Amino acid sequence: MAMSMIYLIRHGQASFGHDNYDRLSELGIRQSRILARHLFDTGFQPDAVYSGTMERQTATAEEVISLYRAGGRSMPGLEQLIGLNEYDTTAIVTALFPAMAEENPSLHDDLARMYASKASFKRVFETAMLRWVTGGYDKDGIETWEGLKARVARDMKTLMERHGNGRNIAIFTSGGAIAASLSNVLGLPGDTAMRLNWQIVNTSVTRYMYNEERITMAGFNAIAHLEIERDPSLITYR
Repeated sequence: MAMSMIYLIRHGQASFGHDNYDRLSELGIRQSRILARHLFDTGFQPDAVYSGTMERQTATAEEVISLYRAGGRSMPGLEQLIGLNEYDTTAIVTALFPAMAEENPSLHDDLARMYASKASFKRVFETAMLRWVTGGYDKDGIETWEGLKARVARDMKTLMERHGNGRNIAIFTSGGAIAASLSNVLGLPGDTAMRLNWQIVNTSVTRYMYNEERITMAGFNAIAHLEIERDPSLITYR
């Protein structure tokens, strides 16, 4: 039975500290173009291309599609699925922060600097996320970790059924969705998946092989396209 491959590609660097975080930064555009050239030069040919609906996801996909078409190679049009979106960091942190700050009042100072200081962002963000994935701090109206896992699993299952055997599917998405896929496929607990999420590099490629019987991990967080440039500034996590 022929195996198919899903390529989960994280978007390029977003605009941390700017009014519109969802837009690719200049570095994020550069990362995306390096990825596009690498995929083109290595002969990667997707049968379908998907993304979530977020600007940083679709912009990364469009950089790849544009380079392929400019180079005379066929490329499917981009289709969007909302289940491939990132979780809402701001909503989750806002909901969980009061209890976090009650336990650790110093987090108040970090919250004020959260989008100006990467160190403050890291302290607030990591504390909130490790709480969130436990399920013990769920709030009405805020997506849960299990909810994220369910929507990612739903959309991946939909694409697997839609495209069948012997296909390559490229999915441009975000770190949280990739982490949820790891939890679903490998049976990882939430805290382990979230800690892996923090290691997922912008424009990295995570691969799954699948057929009608099973889905199996084939590679995680591949960044050869960035490493070959010999420029450490290209390797970013947020």
